[in-house]
Amino acid sequence: MTVPTGPPGSPEPTRPTEILLQVRPRKITILASIAAGLVIASMVVIGLLLRDTNEGVKFRTADQIGLIGIGLVLGGVIMTAARPRLRVDRHGLWIRNMLGEQFTPWPLVVRIAYPQSAPWAQVVMPDDEVRALMAIQAMDRGRAVIALEKVRELQATYGPPPPVPAAPPPVQLEQSELAHPERPLGRLEIIDRQKAAARDRDLAAKREKQARKTAGGTGRS
Repeated sequence: MTVPTGPPGSPEPTRPTEILLQVRPRKITILASIAAGLVIASMVVIGLLLRDTNEGVKFRTADQIGLIGIGLVLGGVIMTAARPRLRVDRHGLWIRNMLGEQFTPWPLVVRIAYPQSAPWAQVVMPDDEVRALMAIQAMDRGRAVIALEKVRELQATYGPPPPVPAAPPPVQLEQSELAHPERPLGRLEIIDRQKAAARDRDLAAKREKQARKTAGGTGRS
């Protein structure tokens, strides 16, 4: 997939202009090469030794070539694990995983993430879209960390600035609220006010009782 990076009407990029960074996985490439070599070698040996078997089945040259061809096909399939590649230029990321290459311009790159326990990095794009970045794999450990830091540095240099969160709009009261500032009381507020009113009544009753006692004592004297 190719995404235009310039204004409308400008030609779409078909290849990186100036490669600033190229990353490929290392350990998976070594393991895939060893596995593919073993499979091909095994199929070649089996194919060459077929004529010497005495199992009552006659193997022809075409059968030998077919087995060797199967080994080559299996080896090619295994080597697809070594295909991931990341190339970075001023316009964005050229991401090649096992199949195909996709271009992601910098304006669509929100961040380069590496989730915990994930096998490889991810490109986070708007609307929560995620694109696998298999060129940076956890198997490479320190090398993957360095590559991730370099990609983030290039994003900070050539990518758009991070969005600034908008300030919340000021709260505007409607005319009806300004004319009647009282608002409906909540349940707890009603209970608190009832308790306060009860305390005020108790205090008033105690003061009245105390005043009566004082008035009675003065009359007897």
